[in-house]
Amino acid sequence: MREELEKYFTTGEFANLCRVKKQTLFHYDEIGLLSPQIKRDNGYRYYSYEQFEVFQVIALFKEFGVPLKEIKVLLKDKKPINMITLLKEKSLEIEEKIKSLNHLQAIIQTRLQLAEHALKTDFSSISLQYLDEETFMISENILEEAEQKYTTVIPELIHYTQLHKLDRGYPIGAMLARDQIQKKEFYNYEHLYIKIPKEIEKIHCHTRPQGLYVVGYQKGAETEHAYDRIIQFVREKGLKIAEYAYEEYVIDEVMADGIENSITRIQLQIQSQ
Repeated sequence: MREELEKYFTTGEFANLCRVKKQTLFHYDEIGLLSPQIKRDNGYRYYSYEQFEVFQVIALFKEFGVPLKEIKVLLKDKKPINMITLLKEKSLEIEEKIKSLNHLQAIIQTRLQLAEHALKTDFSSISLQYLDEETFMISENILEEAEQKYTTVIPELIHYTQLHKLDRGYPIGAMLARDQIQKKEFYNYEHLYIKIPKEIEKIHCHTRPQGLYVVGYQKGAETEHAYDRIIQFVREKGLKIAEYAYEEYVIDEVMADGIENSITRIQLQIQSQ
């Protein structure tokens, strides 16, 4: 019998092999999921190497989130078709998890890039920049609407982008039309927007055209001061304002201690010569 037992593992040895605590093996035995192949009258218990293969299957299904009760049924009714069905089902679940994690990673990378860019930016600067075309998911027209309207427009915009998996972590922006800029109606926006991937079909979308923009920054609620400086820059350069200014947070309340410390980038579209 001694030679025969040398082919088996004690509970401690088998636990080490499976990288679990002995209590896990005791529990599996109690519920009838995986019992020692040999139980001696003196209380010694032994597992075979073949049972290590069974344990790996149990560990795999646990990783899939399959309850122990279901694993027990599956192991008792061993049929290839049952295994194929379960593996296909779990494969689809994993694919969905991968998509969800990739989407989350894209949001994190966007937030990271925005934060790193903010650290390198001189927020007192005003510059003339050539910006590439970008696609925005926009809200309904909110021109002349009261600020209370934002409490419905913003959630709708966020919900729509999340529902269609368009969210990439960009903050909500606002489009200010030229007429409102000239009238100094700096809070009378035409649309709110969220930047989305270019490849998405353009339904309820706006394309910010490529071209020249005067780029400046606003701290907290210093909107009028920021636009005065930008418009002064436009005049000194002999430029003309085009259709919109696009405003978006560079540092929002996620990164700033209070709205008064937030930073908004203003991108004022310039007419082509």
